[in-house]
Amino acid sequence: MPITSETRLSRNGEILYAPVNAEQAVMMSLAAGRYYGLDAVGVRVWELLEEPSTIAQLRSRICQEFEVDDRTCEEALLVFAQELIDNGIACAVAS
Repeated sequence: MPITSETRLSRNGEILYAPVNAEQAVMMSLAAGRYYGLDAVGVRVWELLEEPSTIAQLRSRICQEFEVDDRTCEEALLVFAQELIDNGIACAVAS
């Protein structure tokens, strides 16, 4: 399933999450035996995914909170969302 601006993401509830500081966090997948690091934007995306959100909704919030234009933000979010899905950290859900 291709990821678009209308793709709705949801967190994998089995991922362990721990903030390191205000701009960094780590996550661990016990099932995969892997950990992942997040920067400030990644941390904010994870926070926003407390409730399932579309890429468009995430883009809107990230553009409001960080200095980034819509196009650059959406392109980065599409790549990041695919990485989250590929690593089992999040999944695409039906609207």
